[in-house]
Amino acid sequence: MSKTAEADGRGRIVIPHEIREKYGDRYRIVELNDRVELIPLKEDPIEGLRDAVGDAFEGKSIAEIKQEARNAARKDAIEEVAEPEH
Repeated sequence: MSKTAEADGRGRIVIPHEIREKYGDRYRIVELNDRVELIPLKEDPIEGLRDAVGDAFEGKSIAEIKQEARNAARKDAIEEVAEPEH
């Protein structure tokens, strides 16, 4: 399906009803080199994340996933301070 839309004076674009019915009302806007894409977001962002990464988080709670992300970010920050790029 291909549709055309124009932004109004306030920068708003109306997503056609048929597309909203199929994909929902929330989208991530991704700017690429030659275009902009809308990626539908699931109601449950964790479900969308699990769909994207498969079973990488199987059996882990939200708290465990967040803690692992924080630990990885902390480790990266410490390594960057210890060995800054020149």
